[in-house]
Amino acid sequence: MCWHERGFWSEIEKLQRFNSLQGMEATGITSHFWIASSECFSSALLVVAEDVGEKASRALVSCSVCDVDGVPVQEFQVEYPAREVGVIELQPFLSALKMRDGLAHGHLIVRTNEGFRHFCRYQLGEQSAMVPTPRLNRGREMSFMPLLLGSHREHLLVLVNDSEAESQVVLRIMYGTRSPEWTVQIPPNGSRMVSIEKELLPTFDDSSWKKGVVQGYLRVSPRGSGAISSAIIERVESIEGDNEMYRWIGV
Repeated sequence: MCWHERGFWSEIEKLQRFNSLQGMEATGITSHFWIASSECFSSALLVVAEDVGEKASRALVSCSVCDVDGVPVQEFQVEYPAREVGVIELQPFLSALKMRDGLAHGHLIVRTNEGFRHFCRYQLGEQSAMVPTPRLNRGREMSFMPLLLGSHREHLLVLVNDSEAESQVVLRIMYGTRSPEWTVQIPPNGSRMVSIEKELLPTFDDSSWKKGVVQGYLRVSPRGSGAISSAIIERVESIEGDNEMYRWIGV
């Protein structure tokens, strides 16, 4: 999903038509989002009613914020009319996030009753992305995300451990005939952010991806009993270096 302004409410209408609900539990719905705190980066939680029944008049949203190491640092609840779209600006609740990987970031856990969908709206400068509840990978389930590698691009991989168990994640980048692999450890309820071009690829004895644009993809494979969600923030520089475009790549 691209980081640019589109008709905000028309985008909500499209997302409301999604049929599948992620993270449904017996007592309601739980979603897990990666979040960050920065002067140039902001985020908002949106809660949209799909089918709340005739008697429901109020919606209660319960949120927990965990830092990069999975330590709970903030909890809050918001109540609003059930048939409205709930919009919660998250920055006031993120001041306790730890700095790691060059950015203060963490893990947001959202809980509501059934009949609601959760979205996170990320804003970076004048560019934005509307992201539905991320898909969770459990056990040996894999996620695949496309990559365009090049000297004017950077891909920031964000990983969230959505479980109470420490998780090991195997990352494999496949381009041309090459397929280097790395392993990342994520504590329970923690998060990690990894630059593919600055942290991973320099440890592999190949630099052909710097010449022109090379197409490939990233495979994310969790190990153990944890549940992992992942996404990529792609940064593209103009050839002159005076402008940047961002894109959110999720699964």
